[in-house]
Amino acid sequence: MPSAAPTASQRRYMPAWVTGILYGGTYNGFAAVSLSQLMPEHGVSLERTAEMITLILTASYVSFLLTPLVDCALPRRVWAGLLAIAAAACLCFSVPMLRAASENEGHGPHATALILVLFFGYLCNQMYTSTIGGMVPNLVRPSQHSAASAWLNISYLALTGAGGAICVWEVRNLPVGIAMFTVPIPILLCATPLFFIPKEDRAPRRVGEAMRKLFSDLWETARQPSYLFALLVFVIPSATFALQNLFGGMGADFHASPELTNLSVGLLFTIACAIGAAIGGPLSNRFDRRFLFIAPAMLAALGSLAMAFGPKTPWVFAAGLFFYNLMAGINYTATSALVFQIVGKNNPLSATQYAVSIAACNLAIAGSVFTDGKGAGRFGVRGALITDALLSLVLGSLVLLLVWKFGGGFPKPPIGEDELAEAVAGAKAT
Repeated sequence: MPSAAPTASQRRYMPAWVTGILYGGTYNGFAAVSLSQLMPEHGVSLERTAEMITLILTASYVSFLLTPLVDCALPRRVWAGLLAIAAAACLCFSVPMLRAASENEGHGPHATALILVLFFGYLCNQMYTSTIGGMVPNLVRPSQHSAASAWLNISYLALTGAGGAICVWEVRNLPVGIAMFTVPIPILLCATPLFFIPKEDRAPRRVGEAMRKLFSDLWETARQPSYLFALLVFVIPSATFALQNLFGGMGADFHASPELTNLSVGLLFTIACAIGAAIGGPLSNRFDRRFLFIAPAMLAALGSLAMAFGPKTPWVFAAGLFFYNLMAGINYTATSALVFQIVGKNNPLSATQYAVSIAACNLAIAGSVFTDGKGAGRFGVRGALITDALLSLVLGSLVLLLVWKFGGGFPKPPIGEDELAEAVAGAKAT
């Protein structure tokens, strides 16, 4: 017979800040921050760059089809280690492919090969982050979930910005044979705490059983109103912050040099996102997390409109980028805290449910990157900025209205273990 789950007093927990180290963000930084600078430098248009990034990001919302594997057979921290190694290897192989991929304005066979390599690496990286996210409810105290969410996003967004900028510097200044090995190092370093974290008290599922029951389990979960409404909030492209994937290709329109653009996209991205994520943690304990998911994007849209119609100077670029990413940090922290709240603890499919929730977000992001790219193709950088702003303002207003009318309004979220248990029980009863 399976042993009883340990009580809250018996369970071993890891510090919330360890989540930040584990989650990382370098791979996303390369796919977003680095490519948006390196491809236009070699003659690839911003529209085509957006299309390439969109195809790579496809892995982020199909990964849930494979994520059940991490709930099976091996301990999840072993799965996480293997996935981190695979993602690092793909990043290593992609560096020598960059120059050839820009041939024929990014439409040749070398570009296709680069997209496929980065797609597979992104798939592994997404499964890795889903695995870490699925472990959090079991390994971090429920009262510390918002703190874990803040640390997770501070690390992820900081390494997305700083890591992406460092990758650009390495590709520009180091020999290819050296850069291909230095670029993926942070991915492996971030995975090292896997050797030391507590063991999860969970019974792995059989592979065949997990794959057979995947869709039926997800259907049962989706029948819960709280989970269904969360997916609805996530999948509508109202709070995607998709311009993070394109800012690197906009610097020239604001008369910013390549070096200043990389510094802005890297340093300001990192600082703004870290501050936003740190603010988002406490706010996630005080306000409904669905509201915090939408509202920052609507504020960021106002900044995008100011960039679109304001003077085209490096200072406007830097200020707009900083404000946009400050709001993104708050949004991402609220998103993670909301998912942790929905998934709950002692859930045998927590990694899968976490993956599906984040996949819904990433589907919206990929769609917005593609749409913003089309706006850039028709009307230049101003078109991308306006398109992104309109998506957030119009669809954000719609989502807030739906949540207010049909999603129970905007109550204060549960933060304690007793409150969390009551919330989960209430969701199951509805």
